[in-house]
Amino acid sequence: MAKPLLRSLVPEEIAPAVGELGGEAYRARQVAGWLHVHDALQWDEMRNVPRPLRAALAERFDLQALTPVERQESSDGTRKFLFRLRDGQTVESVIIPMESHSTFCLSTQVGCAMACRFCATARGGLVRNLEAGEILEQITHLRRDLAAAPISGHGDRQFNVVFMGMGEPLDNWDALPTVLRIMMDDDGLAMSKRRIQVSTSGPGEGLRRLVAAAPGVGLTLSLGGTTDEERRRLMPVPGRTPLAEVIELGARYARQSARRTTIAWVLIAGKTDQPEQARRLAKLAGSGPFKVNLIPLNVLDDDAQEPSGPAAVLAFQEILTRAGIDTTVRLSGGRDIAAACGQLRRRRLAST
Repeated sequence: MAKPLLRSLVPEEIAPAVGELGGEAYRARQVAGWLHVHDALQWDEMRNVPRPLRAALAERFDLQALTPVERQESSDGTRKFLFRLRDGQTVESVIIPMESHSTFCLSTQVGCAMACRFCATARGGLVRNLEAGEILEQITHLRRDLAAAPISGHGDRQFNVVFMGMGEPLDNWDALPTVLRIMMDDDGLAMSKRRIQVSTSGPGEGLRRLVAAAPGVGLTLSLGGTTDEERRRLMPVPGRTPLAEVIELGARYARQSARRTTIAWVLIAGKTDQPEQARRLAKLAGSGPFKVNLIPLNVLDDDAQEPSGPAAVLAFQEILTRAGIDTTVRLSGGRDIAAACGQLRRRRLAST
């Protein structure tokens, strides 16, 4: 049976764990620093922590849960990673180069139960939730990769994080609040909430929990439809939550966090790119503090759906813009390395 992950502990839980093993109080802060500042993956990397304490910690906790299996780099600079977990399952993470910083795209589950028609991860269903430490360790590996191969022009700029990888973040409520807490804790990753974005398909229970928790991080809602019928057709599980409730919760969270909620709209040729859908979407987005990201479909290997063409994308955007909605088109990076969430994992599974 696997040991608990040390990286799953919030900083104030490290002190009693260290104390129980005979370590002085200040050692807990040193250990937290090795986890979240120095990205340690081996016990012997914690050079200023006494060897007996390291050995005692190693008896009780695991330090590493992810083993790199594959790394791909796109012509546009996107870096895609496949990691094997301790139980043999695999998850993906992505480094997305932006103009002046990198964005880390993290997974929260092995597979996904939401069954969205445009997502590769959904094809295999949900296997299990990731532990907090498994989610956080993705950041560790991505930062180590950037340290070994820096991106020109980024300097020492802080990275952003978006929970837009494999899985539905709000369906893993056992881990997500702990992860966010460690990310924003001064003795954790010390990240600004402005650099963190939770992207969700909008399951009702998860949205209500997020609103109640009020972490202040950014929120992106993937709607999939402008009516309940459209939404259920493309997103069967989150589509069980009425669209009106999803919009109301998204607006409430935006007012609470003092930052607009983003509506992500996947453009699929002939299915989600029609002018009447753009007009209905404009009405939904105009009902609260929202902005819209238009995302042409990232083509899946075994699917007949196609992304909307440039003319349809621009026409859709123009309808929204004319209605006064702040709208951007976000092109997915790494198309030549299958960087959409779940694709690399599915190809690896298919080859075994």
